Amino acid sequence: LPAWASAQAAEQFGELLARAAERDDLPPASEAGRHARIHQMREAGRIAGLLYEAGAAADLPTHSPFCDDTVLDACLAVRPEDAGSPWSYKPLLAAAMGGLVPDRLLERTTKDHCGTEWHHGLRTHRRQLAAWADTSLLSAAGITEPRALRLAMLSPGLNTGGVAGLENTLGAEAWLREVAAHPEPEYLALRDPQEEPSIDTATH
Repeated sequence: LPAWASAQAAEQFGELLARAAERDDLPPASEAGRHARIHQMREAGRIAGLLYEAGAAADLPTHSPFCDDTVLDACLAVRPEDAGSPWSYKPLLAAAMGGLVPDRLLERTTKDHCGTEWHHGLRTHRRQLAAWADTSLLSAAGITEPRALRLAMLSPGLNTGGVAGLENTLGAEAWLREVAAHPEPEYLALRDPQEEPSIDTATH
């Protein structure tokens, strides 16, 4: 857990893990490596589903071909030692995309990142983050420790756990504030059809 997680959060998380361990659910694979790969595939499918729903709400078609069963079966058929390499980035994907994307992209050895923009954004919004730290709804719920959360928000360079934990924490805090400000989202509010703005089809 991140350094700003409260003792209450750690205890509750431990209880969730204990309950999960008591279930009779079988792992997706007996081998740890294959289990991890299937878990990642399921996570990719879950995220793809969220993207599809968001796109559908905006009338934007969304496709996730890498989540097709045939693609996943092909990936699982590859030996683990051939699926990854310390000298290349996603060798299976590079092999599949050969001739379709520029070679300079296929030959890269690491994933691109947006660390510079991330830290610039935190510095730019330091005042807002300070206000969030002082009035955190996560802290009010006993999930985060206020002083540690404030330190993480205002001094992210001291966070040795990477940006994922802080990014998820900020996302959860933003979500709680949005729910508090708008308990009933505007898109769920009932509207009178007569109040809808008319569209001049002659000019559109």
